[in-house]
Amino acid sequence: MDSFAYLYVALALVGAALASIAVWSRRRTLWKAAAVGLLAALVVVGYFSYSMLLSRPKPLSPGMEGVAGARVLSAALREDEAIYLWLSIEGTPRFYALPWDQTAAQRLQSVMRETRRSGHDVQIRASEPGEESAETDEETPEVHTFYAVPPPIMLPTKRLHAIRGPAGEM
Repeated sequence: MDSFAYLYVALALVGAALASIAVWSRRRTLWKAAAVGLLAALVVVGYFSYSMLLSRPKPLSPGMEGVAGARVLSAALREDEAIYLWLSIEGTPRFYALPWDQTAAQRLQSVMRETRRSGHDVQIRASEPGEESAETDEETPEVHTFYAVPPPIMLPTKRLHAIRGPAGEM
């Protein structure tokens, strides 16, 4: 949300600079009033367009290196449209749209069913170039695959006390 405020202020400042150049130029008063009116329109349209972008998913493109290994929080499948994913990247949830792929959708559904029962996490990674897939389209050069990751193994506390000894020394 912080970047939204900075981008909006930057947009308003650039628009104000352009309007001030137009106002101080040697034009008629009508053109100067039009420049100020256009600045007002730019500020209003800019605010609503930026706020609408906050709720839209980002397209999950092949060049997105930061997404590999991200935890899948939730998914919604829209056949022949997209696979919508809520991913946790470095602890921050983000909304992405993956182009529709029947194989990826089936894999995601099966992994999510499996993890519901076992308590594992679902993660996403880009498939390797040599991996085989059921369908290979020229439109989707890189296929994202989903897999289950078991939770980290926690050692019981009694065992730690036994290893360290009564004084907490090893």
